[in-house]
Amino acid sequence: MPEFGNPYMLEEYTLDDLKQNPILVWAMHDTGSGERQFLTPLLNTRNLSPEFNHAKILLSVVGEEVYAEASYNLEDRSIYSILIWDGDNTVEAEDCALEAPITLQAVPEIDGEANVAFVLKSKQDYYAYRGDTAR
Repeated sequence: MPEFGNPYMLEEYTLDDLKQNPILVWAMHDTGSGERQFLTPLLNTRNLSPEFNHAKILLSVVGEEVYAEASYNLEDRSIYSILIWDGDNTVEAEDCALEAPITLQAVPEIDGEANVAFVLKSKQDYYAYRGDTAR
């Protein structure tokens, strides 16, 4: 049974939070002034299972000492909404100093598979596909 941590508002979590719990799932919470969408850390696993499609995950940039985050889409085995961590902030891939193509490796396992890699062919691309299905 999944265990969840305290919810974060968007952009409230830090890179250290993601390093500790590299999977954040979307959840609705009542704030007293209506329901709002939050990201909630998955505490008791480092494996992204199909039930958490579109969760945000932590990724490392292969060959660099840089991290990224993105949402995972189970249907086409891609990541999207890719943000690169630059110090305490995130930047869009197209605004980062890295050269394309950028290979990103998932920190958590994805459906039991470790070290899943995605290739962002151009910094302007919205999606990056798994290395074995790169388009």
